[in-house]
Amino acid sequence: MNPNLSDHKSILKQTPQVKTFILEETEMDDEMVMTALEIVEKNKQMNNQELCQKFKEEFDSKYNPNWVCIVGKSFGCRVVAQKRHYLCFQHDQKIVIIYKYH
Repeated sequence: MNPNLSDHKSILKQTPQVKTFILEETEMDDEMVMTALEIVEKNKQMNNQELCQKFKEEFDSKYNPNWVCIVGKSFGCRVVAQKRHYLCFQHDQKIVIIYKYH
């Protein structure tokens, strides 16, 4: 488990509107984690493809280009991400991975 994961769990405890999230693995600063959780929370009605596009647009705009997002119910993957630019979490029945590649 990533040593920074426990730090991010404290963010979730302090933010009641994001209680339905489970952080699986993260290597990302707090601001980016909160941005990701807010995107999912505000766009629950979107299908997986629309949600991926929303993540890409928001993260490319806010944190510079080259972000990739994967949203699904059950999948496996291995990615190579820039250091401190990777997040995997669950929300309801969706698994979300967002990362920045080189």
